[in-house]
Amino acid sequence: MNNVFLDELPIKWNGYEVNTWFQIGIQIQLLQDDTELSTAEKSELMLQLLFCDEDGSIREFPRTNEELQECITWFMSGWHHDNVKIDNQKKVMDFDVDQWRIYADFLQIYHIDLNTVDMHWWMFCGLLWNMPREQSSFMQVLEIRQKKPHKNASAEERKAIELGHKIYDLKKPEVHKEYSTEEKKAIDDYDRWMEEQKQKEQQKKEIESEALKEFNKLR
Repeated sequence: MNNVFLDELPIKWNGYEVNTWFQIGIQIQLLQDDTELSTAEKSELMLQLLFCDEDGSIREFPRTNEELQECITWFMSGWHHDNVKIDNQKKVMDFDVDQWRIYADFLQIYHIDLNTVDMHWWMFCGLLWNMPREQSSFMQVLEIRQKKPHKNASAEERKAIELGHKIYDLKKPEVHKEYSTEEKKAIDDYDRWMEEQKQKEQQKKEIESEALKEFNKLR
């Protein structure tokens, strides 16, 4: 377990160097919530986000989808140490819908401009989810989205809660029950792309090995 008091924030998972900027985490969260992309398309885009260099080339990355998903889970939630059950039935936040609330809160509470700052995803999450409710419009909206009237609530209280939900609740995402023809094709394309990347990496290693042998002959 990483301890922010004692350890540097990690930039590697199982030896693989990972892009850890908070913008990467936000993009991955948006991809996870996207209902128009297939699972294969999401995985390919997330792989590029996490392992792409500035020149556009892909660094060494997990070779199996299982490993990739483990890496994504570590990156997205490795900062979180509480044992809390999450209710996944209702979506309560969205980085597109809530962007200005979060931006304004960081500027007001932490004096951090999220449009220009360079920040690790885990640091961003730690600050985001520990903002004081009284000062945070984002945290207050989350509370409204999750609020339910107690059994003795008056008609006025129930009406106020209902109005809050109408204003701030997020649209329920659609669920893909089965793959369409296009999605199946995207999965095949992703598998083919992964195999091509694996072959390119193997060819690169073979070329480097041959070059090293030739160099040693000249010594």
